[in-house]
Amino acid sequence: MKICILETDTTGPAFEPVHGSYADMFSRWLAPVLPEARFTRVFIAEGETVPEDLTAFDAFLVTGSRAGVYEDRPWIAPLIAGLQRIAAARVPLAGVCFGHQVMAQAFGGEVRKSPDGWVVGRHDHDLSATGAAVFGPGALPALSIHQDQVMVPPPRAERLFSTAASPNGGFLYTDFPAISSQAHPEFTLDFLRALITPPDGVRLAEDLHAEAMASLAGPLDQQRIARGFARVLRGEEIAPA
Repeated sequence: MKICILETDTTGPAFEPVHGSYADMFSRWLAPVLPEARFTRVFIAEGETVPEDLTAFDAFLVTGSRAGVYEDRPWIAPLIAGLQRIAAARVPLAGVCFGHQVMAQAFGGEVRKSPDGWVVGRHDHDLSATGAAVFGPGALPALSIHQDQVMVPPPRAERLFSTAASPNGGFLYTDFPAISSQAHPEFTLDFLRALITPPDGVRLAEDLHAEAMASLAGPLDQQRIARGFARVLRGEEIAPA
């Protein structure tokens, strides 16, 4: 199984030597549930594009990014066009954080910066009936760090999970094999702690930082999310509930 990781940012020189690239994180996260997978990185943020020959891969995955999908960056429009080609060819597709947002934008949704500001930390996500069919029943804990959100869901998507702060937290697309998550199931606790710890990480308001750090003591099961993603990446048909 060949998976093409569409990498839309770097983790940066302060973090990559310790935590790896985004492609490294996704490879490590998915390897236990997709042991047959081999991963190829295409660095979209440096001007590489979605491969012309989509049949060379069994699935595609879009990473997170500090960019906003609404920003005027030269690589975003070609990426959106590439995602639309992937969907038209019915090649399995997944996205996380920015990947979740750019997929929504590509398929008719709307993304904006949230007026409520940062969502950071570990949060329990409420599953829809479709979400329970994908991931199994029970609240889904996951790690988040974002300001942008999908404000208007794409018409071809079923909501998988949500929180009060992120109502459109995940989607299963209904007419082509695709899944996405605003939260970061590929992150480790150590990486998220580093991302919100100055001087290299984001400088949050003191109360928000304390709340986010305290939340990280809660339970976490990133492999539960990986198992759901793996079903879609393998091309399994999951009927919306």
